Amino acid sequence: MKFKAKLSSKIVVFIIILSVLIVSFMILLNQSNKIVKNRFDQFGAERWMNNDSLFNYAQISCFFTSETGFSENNIYSLSRSYDEKMMSESISSSEGGRLWLHAYSAKGSVSVDASSNIATDVTAVAGDFFFIHNVPLITGSYFKDDPLNNDHILINETLAWQLFGSFDIVGRDIYIYDKPYSISGVTKNDGDVIDDSLPHLYMQYDVYKVLDNLAYISCYEAILPNPISDFALNVVTSLFSFNELEYEIIQNTSRFNLINTFKNLINLTERNIKTNRVIYPQWENQARITEHKLAYLLLAQIILIFLFICTLTIMIIIYRSKISLFFENNSSKIVTKAKNSKLADKIRNKRRERYEKKKLS
Repeated sequence: MKFKAKLSSKIVVFIIILSVLIVSFMILLNQSNKIVKNRFDQFGAERWMNNDSLFNYAQISCFFTSETGFSENNIYSLSRSYDEKMMSESISSSEGGRLWLHAYSAKGSVSVDASSNIATDVTAVAGDFFFIHNVPLITGSYFKDDPLNNDHILINETLAWQLFGSFDIVGRDIYIYDKPYSISGVTKNDGDVIDDSLPHLYMQYDVYKVLDNLAYISCYEAILPNPISDFALNVVTSLFSFNELEYEIIQNTSRFNLINTFKNLINLTERNIKTNRVIYPQWENQARITEHKLAYLLLAQIILIFLFICTLTIMIIIYRSKISLFFENNSSKIVTKAKNSKLADKIRNKRRERYEKKKLS
């Protein structure tokens, strides 16, 4: 009896260890899923597919230095090339709607309010920027990329509080270099999109370009049909001929899946070595931090799986005779119960009836 008590207590210890490993694995898996869901800006293609699901889409991001001279002329050329490529590949929208979308942005700074001269960071945007980037709003709404109505801006809560001491300021004006701009909304301070410790505003790119003649497009993003793997990426890449040190192209779609996360885990050291002069915007830096977190979480999950297999193997080796005896005893009991069950009796009766009918016929 003492031996059995000791034996059962050891098995209980193994079961507890295995349970802890399983629970730990599920916690890490849940954490991985949670941080991926927070990267709203990386899933523009998936959201756009709801509008036209005839084929897959991919989101592509391009980052530039000022040396590339990437401008709106390049964007017009890209737009024409996309249309030509889609036509040549016989790719069309099911209802004649938009087949692709894009956005671009630049970074800069302005001085707000002549009386206080508040130094304010600027993200100058155009195209479908706010479709791709979920800039959280406290009040108001996003402005449209409209050259005829381009005096609307978004300001963050830091700037709103410094200027007005309130967030209920939609429709009021602020002055940038003595020119009024109407506030269409107040954004929540969000470190995933910008540095939320500083005053910040969003305005249309063509408006900011007038204020700063040194402004340049530092980020271009597109959501394109991707009927086969890397089709969209190859389309964009084939249209660029800049110095490789001055730009970088990334496919956002599927960057957080298991295969890419495993590749990142293998190449963690190489990923820390920068080979170009590109300065990433805050949202791309956050996406790269997420990639690193996922890689380390995957490493922890692999370790847990290894420990689980080792623990289970040791338990089976130590108690293999007891385990096999347990299954033999229980399987024989199960078979005996099955034979003596009411269901088994009914099956036997039916077979007997069929046999009697065949004999009579």
